[in-house]
Amino acid sequence: MIEAALEMEEETEKLMVPGGRIYEQREYTYQALNEIPGISVVKPKAAFYMFPKIHTSKFNIYDDERFVLDFLKDKKILLTHGGGFHWEKPDHFRVVYLPELNQLKMACDKLADFMSCYIQK
Repeated sequence: MIEAALEMEEETEKLMVPGGRIYEQREYTYQALNEIPGISVVKPKAAFYMFPKIHTSKFNIYDDERFVLDFLKDKKILLTHGGGFHWEKPDHFRVVYLPELNQLKMACDKLADFMSCYIQK
């Protein structure tokens, strides 16, 4: 996979600039996550994932793994909890923005809906 990307440098570059698929997916995901009340995220410069912060007091979140499992159970979408990346506080999760834009839109809409009424018990 890496070898193919390196051999196709021009085609790969087109994915990463405005109008390119990866660029547009990153921009959409960044904006959609930041529009969810209680979620904030910094735009990545070189990764294919984001690590949004959850404002834990708003949602009473004390266990990030439970948060992602609650979301999976309710919306059938899997996120990775921050603890899966050795993040010690329960206030982050990981989102990969490589799926097609329509899938990202559906996932972000479901996350926004879930967060609109989520309180961890």
